[in-house]
Amino acid sequence: MIAATTHVNADFDALASLVAAGLLYPEAQRVLPGQVQPAVRDFIAIHWDLLRLRARKEVDLSGLKRLIVTDVSSWERLDDMRDLAGRADLRVTVWDHHLAPGTIVADELHLEPTGAVVTQLLEVIQARDLPLSPIHATLFLLGIHHDTGSLSYPSTTPRDARMAAFLLENGADLNVVAGYLASALDARHLDLFGRMLEEVETRQLGGLRLGLCVQDADKSMTNLPSVVSRFMEIKGLDVALGIFPLSGTRTAVIGRASAREFDVGALLRHLGGGGHPGAASAMVSAPVAEVRARLEALMDQVEVREARVADLMEPVRASLSPQDPVRLAAERVRQSGRQALLVIGDDQIALGTFALSQVDKIRHERQWEQPVTSLMRRQMTSVRPDQTLRESLHLMAGSELGFLPVIDAGRLLGEITRGAIILSLYDF
Repeated sequence: MIAATTHVNADFDALASLVAAGLLYPEAQRVLPGQVQPAVRDFIAIHWDLLRLRARKEVDLSGLKRLIVTDVSSWERLDDMRDLAGRADLRVTVWDHHLAPGTIVADELHLEPTGAVVTQLLEVIQARDLPLSPIHATLFLLGIHHDTGSLSYPSTTPRDARMAAFLLENGADLNVVAGYLASALDARHLDLFGRMLEEVETRQLGGLRLGLCVQDADKSMTNLPSVVSRFMEIKGLDVALGIFPLSGTRTAVIGRASAREFDVGALLRHLGGGGHPGAASAMVSAPVAEVRARLEALMDQVEVREARVADLMEPVRASLSPQDPVRLAAERVRQSGRQALLVIGDDQIALGTFALSQVDKIRHERQWEQPVTSLMRRQMTSVRPDQTLRESLHLMAGSELGFLPVIDAGRLLGEITRGAIILSLYDF
């Protein structure tokens, strides 16, 4: 007997990769875990027969010879399969994109950092030219969109985008994809959302703003991840963590992050959960007070390494002296290709900036021969070397210079340019 399965609380990437594995291993029974996400449950209810799924409780695994596992690499996250870990006669194949080590010792391991694991299986399906129905293509596209945030998460790869295009070419329906990914919030969720906005606890992790909320919820509230995502957006947070006691001894933790400096998936793996740098969750068998204490202890250990101005600053490549006449200063600005240059005095003191726009203030010929200090702007935006990249980016947005002088204790140390910030932002 051969079977394929995926993790409990299956999302669309889990379901898609399970069905894709069924296409690659046609002799395998597609074993669906008992717990799946609400939108996935709705999709399955309509497409059960076409997807050829079997419920875990209906499958006897005593005669199992080979197991294909998708979107997970730990026995603990499978539905009642821990006993299989000790089977010496069982051959296990794992397809996963979570690079954290799991507890399954696979005979065949496909572990690659794609945004969605179904991407990896689709590449093989494409290479073998296996037929796809539009419904299969739609499900697989749902898997890619769900796990990549519609190709917006930093974990998204060119491979995910190529497979998304391949699925559209094979009839995937974006209307269906949008319908299942849209998550309307009912009155209970909206009430929870309002309470979270009012009772958020914020803290700084380096230059990141993190919001932590503990709010009562119940098991029937199926869109908690959407609530946390919208909470993060409305509050302008870099990281959001929602802690929801579902019973006296069972607590859900849902995390979202928009900053690449913080891996919320790695954080929640310490609580037995999983996910990605931008989206993760954990279901913990412990009371809420204990879970919160554990989570706060973990956050205290997180080191956020953000790029600093000191990491990106350069020597000032062109500048003016306070004695330079306005005519010479204007020519040097034009030659530099910039809109303005710094005016630097003795002991590397930045006195101000001179921009070409200042030339418009000249009314008399003699002004061309006056020192540049007569027309320079003394008010200028600067940064310190210990400030973060995001702080310098915010300040740059309010400056017309295209660069910021880096000043510490009154002395000019260098400059940070738009180019340097762009190179850092895009990780070139």
